[in-house]
Amino acid sequence: MNRRSQLIFGVIVMVFGIGLMSVPLVRLIPAVQQASTIPFLDRFSSSGFEQELKAGEYVTVVDEKTGEVLDMTGRVVYAGDEFINENNEQYRVTRVRGDRAFARKTGVANDIVYKEEWDTAPAAGIGGAGDNGKAQIAIYHTHTDESYVPTDGTESKPAEGGILKVGSSLAERLKAKGITVLDDKTPHEPHDANAYHRSRKTAVRLLKDNPVALLDVHRDGVPDPDFYKETVEGEDVTKIRMVVGRQNPKMATNLQFAKDIKAYMDRHKPGLIKGIFIGKGNYNQDLGPRTILLEVGTHTNDRQRAEEGAALFADAFPNVLNLKPAAEGGGAGGITTPGETPGQSGSAWSTLGWIVGIVLAAGAIFLFVSTGSIKGVRSKLGELRKTEFANFFGLRKTTGEDQGKNKKDKDE
Repeated sequence: MNRRSQLIFGVIVMVFGIGLMSVPLVRLIPAVQQASTIPFLDRFSSSGFEQELKAGEYVTVVDEKTGEVLDMTGRVVYAGDEFINENNEQYRVTRVRGDRAFARKTGVANDIVYKEEWDTAPAAGIGGAGDNGKAQIAIYHTHTDESYVPTDGTESKPAEGGILKVGSSLAERLKAKGITVLDDKTPHEPHDANAYHRSRKTAVRLLKDNPVALLDVHRDGVPDPDFYKETVEGEDVTKIRMVVGRQNPKMATNLQFAKDIKAYMDRHKPGLIKGIFIGKGNYNQDLGPRTILLEVGTHTNDRQRAEEGAALFADAFPNVLNLKPAAEGGGAGGITTPGETPGQSGSAWSTLGWIVGIVLAAGAIFLFVSTGSIKGVRSKLGELRKTEFANFFGLRKTTGEDQGKNKKDKDE
């Protein structure tokens, strides 16, 4: 490749980078999200941490001073994870040794506070949709195989797990209240650490309908069936634990969302909420400020109890969001925050920035390699500005000196 060809190739690479930056960013974001199932930076910070153990395997969390059992969970626990128990006491995991984690109390979650406005607010949608707002809640399942042994006969039925019926129970009770629901049953097998990468595509697709909240419905894997059993309003149900990922830019808003849910449920459905687990990972919750993971019982509970628990959750959940029966012709209030489009997240902007940066860096590296020095790169860029780039855009006029030079070159 001669010098002129090298220069032209470098120009093409750099022009492509400039052109990419000139495309409206809002139009690029959905495509970036569809192309990448997890934010680029999260591949190094949180990918693979959203792991759950096999059914029957679990971690016991104990007080590091007294040895008292504080919690149990069927997910992998890491130092730095936190949880809020049913009494709103908050703990932080300090170390993990095999199947035992040690935690210390850090205080009480005083911001779990019931608000009277949840029961007295006027009929309106979220995000200023008004009386004609069409409320929507989206439900999906990252682990579509999860099942309940006493009812389903096994803890796992790929793509047909009992958890899908629990999600349907939640959806049907919401629909009975006049709430528009997106009940998605797309399978994401196998049940492994990459399931969240695959379910991200489903979550992004659901967000295109601009739902008010996005719920990923699971069940736990703790073997003791009594761990989640409860009687609420005279019904035998399973408790529900909420899980928030602590490695995403919307962690604070999603955690407050979970706290608001607990505050309302504690008032109207006391005993239903097991607590809030704040774990290492993303759980696709960077996609919006009201995305939450629900664990409805465990694999050793009867599925019917889990369905009843989900239905009770649905009875109260809309009030936290100030959702009223959907009106015809309205648009959804939406899960977005100011300045975002449905399904847009900071991770998409980060990914786009990396793409643009890589393209420009590639062009610069190519010019450096072809010239052998920074001075050479500057010389090439100067030559580019004076000749090729200017001629390409028709900005440079041919002077008499140029015409003479061209004639001399032709004669030679």
